[in-house]
Amino acid sequence: MKKIWIGIGVVVVVALAIVLVVTQTKKEPREIKIGAIIPLTGNFAAYGEPVRDGMLLAVEEINNARGIKGRKVKLIIEDDAGDPKNSVNAFSKLAKTDKVPLILGPLSSGSSMATAPIAEKMKVVQISTLAGIPDLSHAGDFVFRVYPSSELGARFVAEEAISRFKPEKVAILYANNPFGQTSRRIYEETAKKLGIKIVAVEGFSDGDQDFRTQLTKIKKANPDLILCSTYWVEGARILVQMVELGLNVPILGEDGWRGPIAEIVKEKGLKLLYFADIAFGPEIKDNDAMQKFVKNFEIKYGKKATTHAAAGYDAVYIAKKAIEMGGYKSEGIKEALYKVDYLGALGNIKFNADGDNIGVKFALFQLNLNNEAVLVK
Repeated sequence: MKKIWIGIGVVVVVALAIVLVVTQTKKEPREIKIGAIIPLTGNFAAYGEPVRDGMLLAVEEINNARGIKGRKVKLIIEDDAGDPKNSVNAFSKLAKTDKVPLILGPLSSGSSMATAPIAEKMKVVQISTLAGIPDLSHAGDFVFRVYPSSELGARFVAEEAISRFKPEKVAILYANNPFGQTSRRIYEETAKKLGIKIVAVEGFSDGDQDFRTQLTKIKKANPDLILCSTYWVEGARILVQMVELGLNVPILGEDGWRGPIAEIVKEKGLKLLYFADIAFGPEIKDNDAMQKFVKNFEIKYGKKATTHAAAGYDAVYIAKKAIEMGGYKSEGIKEALYKVDYLGALGNIKFNADGDNIGVKFALFQLNLNNEAVLVK
């Protein structure tokens, strides 16, 4: 009888051990899955590829250093081609099928706005990478962004343009989308506040190729400079046509200008362009994390790091920090993100109550013939 009871006891102990292992496995998965939505095809691929490269470098570093609490990170990337419809499908797939509690992306403003309601409804954390649209600030508690609101960049470039070039008259050229409309508003507010005369305001649509009508009107208005909010595809054509029309005044905008413009625009056009972006590069000596990233990125990929690559890199490390602080559930990750104060490759990253990154600083850049951003001193 004693042997029978011992046998039963062994079975019970083994059963309890199995239950414990299964329970622990459920609570603590062997790998940390993080979703990412990045445009790797289409016009937005010029922004998406460096973001992806930065993310992959961060994952490699983290996994080589024993992962997150001893567990490897698995990055599941979905290509949305910069299309909001694709972004919504990708977000749903990552949340429902892959069951990730956290998604890095989407990248663009339109895509981020499209997925934000899903993030709130499903309670999945969304950390947009490059989205600057101000409306994202009010998209919900589960929505964050690495790049600051475009309001900050537009205000910086307007104030910097006026301070540096001291114009009496300015023209405004803007893309007729939420991003461009916000910039136009801020350009107008800043110019009026500082007593600068606005002599022309011209808009255009995404995908336009001919800007000669708008540029001819601007040339007749004879401004000292142009404030222009656009993405690089339209921006390259604007520069080419400015040179053709003999409109040789500085043109200033935000980081949307960053792209392979030098392959299209000659040196004369590049010299006209100035754009605001996060203060980043080898010249920024007071940030060891930035300098380490710049060095390691060039070693791995054989090319210069950009702020877009740094945004992808920091997004992964912010996710790591939030998971370490709050656990591997969306609610805990969300609460941890509001407490994050992180010095990364982009600079200081800190989220306010709207999920906006308010820690980074801006600077003015130009592009050289190798498409490298050069800090304007």
